[in-house]
Amino acid sequence: MKTNKISVEQALNLIKENTFNSDFEVIFSDNKIDVFDAVLLGKNGIDVPEELIDYDDEKIDYSDIPTITDEDIESGKIKWIHKAEIPIRKEVEDWIKKEKIDINILLADLVENFYKTVKNISKNAAL
Repeated sequence: MKTNKISVEQALNLIKENTFNSDFEVIFSDNKIDVFDAVLLGKNGIDVPEELIDYDDEKIDYSDIPTITDEDIESGKIKWIHKAEIPIRKEVEDWIKKEKIDINILLADLVENFYKTVKNISKNAAL
């Protein structure tokens, strides 16, 4: 199957017209590509070389993003996410996959329950 070579501008027009498909091959020039156009291209399977992406933080409208308050965190509306690397034996990893266990939920529950247990023991311990 022969592909049609097109420019970035042509690809963007085809995407906006909902007529872009895998028969087209996008040829990149040295021209910078706006970050929003790069995202649109990426969503349609076109990898834009990073060095061509023009990103200007000043051009992005953040006005619709609400401010995070202490109350959001205290109420649980916003939760902190911690990332950790935990070495797991192959046997255990295979079991987790087989059982379709979401390890993030499992670890969050384990840490939460451990915390509650430690707090409970310290309250009820006879000194």
